[in-house]
Amino acid sequence: MSPKMGVLHDYDLQANAEHSARDQKCAVCDSSPMIFQWSDYSGEAMCNRCGCTYQLKWGSKQQKDEGKYPYLNLREDFVPLAREYWNERKTFVCYGVMLGPRPGLAELHNWIDEKHPEFK
Repeated sequence: MSPKMGVLHDYDLQANAEHSARDQKCAVCDSSPMIFQWSDYSGEAMCNRCGCTYQLKWGSKQQKDEGKYPYLNLREDFVPLAREYWNERKTFVCYGVMLGPRPGLAELHNWIDEKHPEFK
């Protein structure tokens, strides 16, 4: 792995400076403490290990009112599938919103087509 450990841009690591990023455990890969990198969606960061997305700040009106960041940005019913994929493949999937390429997403879709066609 490269010295940047998969981080695309230096500013991605600034996600870890957010108060909500401290001492978190990933819902997909169980990484603890998590290391985050920003996605291209405002306030959204991804687990640097598996790609699971979290809203660290600037969420919906309800999230802003509650202020219980971070919020999981994957559907709850998808988490078991993402965990199964992680446990089988141990590979990063860019679940976050990106303006460019989304590494691992095509492979995930192929795996879902093969193993869990009912999920589509």
